[in-house]
Amino acid sequence: MAARLGAEAFLVPCEWGTKAPLVTYVERPFEGTKTPAYRALFEVEPANIAVYLGQASGGLCAIDFDRDEDLAAFLAVNPKLAHTLRSRGSRGGMVWLKIKGTRNAECGLRNENHLTPALSPKGGEGEYPESANTAHFEWRADKRLSTIYGRHPKGMEYTLVVDAVPVVLPFAEIVWPEDWELPWQTNSDGKLKQLYGEPFYTGDKGAVTSINEAYWAGLHATEHEVLYEPDELEFYAYHAVSGLYELESADVIRTKISNRMLAASRQVNVFDLQKKRSAKTLNNVIMHLRGIVERRGAFVNRRQVIHLANGVVVFNGAEAELQSFSPEFRSRNRSPIAFDPDAKCERFLNELVRPAVHPDDVELLQKFAGMYLLGYNRAQRLLILDGQSGRGKTQFANVMQGLVGMANVTQLRTKLLAERFELFRYLKKTLLVGVDVDADFLGTKGAAVLKGLVGGDWFDAEQKGGTGCFQVQGNFNVVITSNARLHVRLQGDVGAWRRRLSIVRYEAPAPARKIHDFGAYLVRTEGSGILNWALLGAQKVLAEIPDEGGDLVLTERQRGLVDSLLAESDSPRHFLQERVVSDAWGDLTVTEIVEAYAAYCPERRWQPMPVTEVHNKLEGLMLELFGVTKSHDIKRNERNQRGFSRVKFKGV
Repeated sequence: MAARLGAEAFLVPCEWGTKAPLVTYVERPFEGTKTPAYRALFEVEPANIAVYLGQASGGLCAIDFDRDEDLAAFLAVNPKLAHTLRSRGSRGGMVWLKIKGTRNAECGLRNENHLTPALSPKGGEGEYPESANTAHFEWRADKRLSTIYGRHPKGMEYTLVVDAVPVVLPFAEIVWPEDWELPWQTNSDGKLKQLYGEPFYTGDKGAVTSINEAYWAGLHATEHEVLYEPDELEFYAYHAVSGLYELESADVIRTKISNRMLAASRQVNVFDLQKKRSAKTLNNVIMHLRGIVERRGAFVNRRQVIHLANGVVVFNGAEAELQSFSPEFRSRNRSPIAFDPDAKCERFLNELVRPAVHPDDVELLQKFAGMYLLGYNRAQRLLILDGQSGRGKTQFANVMQGLVGMANVTQLRTKLLAERFELFRYLKKTLLVGVDVDADFLGTKGAAVLKGLVGGDWFDAEQKGGTGCFQVQGNFNVVITSNARLHVRLQGDVGAWRRRLSIVRYEAPAPARKIHDFGAYLVRTEGSGILNWALLGAQKVLAEIPDEGGDLVLTERQRGLVDSLLAESDSPRHFLQERVVSDAWGDLTVTEIVEAYAAYCPERRWQPMPVTEVHNKLEGLMLELFGVTKSHDIKRNERNQRGFSRVKFKGV
């Protein structure tokens, strides 16, 4: 059965001879149907087999006909469906097909984003009641269960009339006989009236006296994939071509509703309705719409989905599959790169990555690329690419930005992170980039905020000139490139920085031939291949870091680079601890300490801090480590100098 329906089919075991499921299936993850225990339910004893239709089975739907004449009339106008999978229970037949592309409200897509027309008189699986004997068919899609194998409750066996795979086609290509009433056309208005009342009200003479604003808001929600994010105070509308929810202003929605009321007035010849489309009325409709389609946190928790130019990669554990766009993914960020399973990225790997870094770091870069695609920082680490210029650090960062999509990237400015409005810039972004930064990039006051921006902390993002604060969770990916060795503003929090940093050092010789804008060129020519490489990185990250938490697997050398950078960032402390001791009769001048420090750093392959910064740290460190304060009467060459008493250099 699985061979006919496809690997995406969500099969549900039912009691033999009934339509009663043996397991709960509505909230069951798809991967849960692939376990040995679940498969055993179909084998231990005779069981009926049903299919959980629609989105759960990759768009697999069914059309149920109770009468042979209705089935014949349908197949007469849809000859291509005469060869699709068809089953039969007690009468008529079930035509199985897979809907290609986005399914709209007309094909029974049921989700919590908006009201949906009632497409059948009863939910679940079953026949129309006798009072509905004029119905020609029943459309079965999302959240519906249909039996395809086993024994019918009336005693006969389910049979396959046409043993074939389901035909794949867009819903719009299905042809319906001209004299048939379609459920989504006849039931939609009745459902809306049941929920919200009549669309308008008239007086004794038949003139329209008032508009039912709630009805028109419900109608718009039914006819459009739209949601309202109250934390951001924004509407988002779904676009089937891109598969994305994109910002839609209240003004645009107001115009659409006005045009819809105009069309309705002409359709039912109630021209007074046109006069009621005042700004006040339309604004009130918008207010109702906000409540109907409100979805707080609509775009959070997309943990294992990667939206691409030609589909959506969905991870089920270690497995991944490309699925069609759907509003149920609730995507607003996507990579502009299309998936091509056969694409390679030989120049990217052999000219930009492998020659420039240690072999262990090639895999580390791949894992970070996978996290960038996932759109959130699963490892809660930021990546630093440092080393001499001309080695490819910036070009790699450019490739990552092209892979993620520039619409999802913004510049990281640590000097402004402590400022009032800076975090608002990060709303809707997934990747923060600092390219060719100075050595003090992580030494600014605002740099401490970075730990929270990658570590899952919550922040208030205030919009300049806006209406309030928006909460932003720090799940951002961060990549920083620098030709200098960065110094971190530790403030005693070495452990937290150690958990947040990963470093790839570019130490190989510069390439003999440089290509202008090589990163952009690689994205253009090998984008799909680089995407495949990054998707493998995403799989590795998901395997190493389960949902309950964890960390990337790092080598001893990779951990050592972080430890060295942190020690270098605290190099005056390390110098004093290793080279200075207490001595009741000793003393050292500031100049002597600074000169000895300057000689000490090259021994450790560290870059000394600027003299002014060493001076600023020295007095506090001497008090902390040796309990001495600065003195201005240290004698050298018969002159008083600034320094410290009761200390000396080791071995002196």
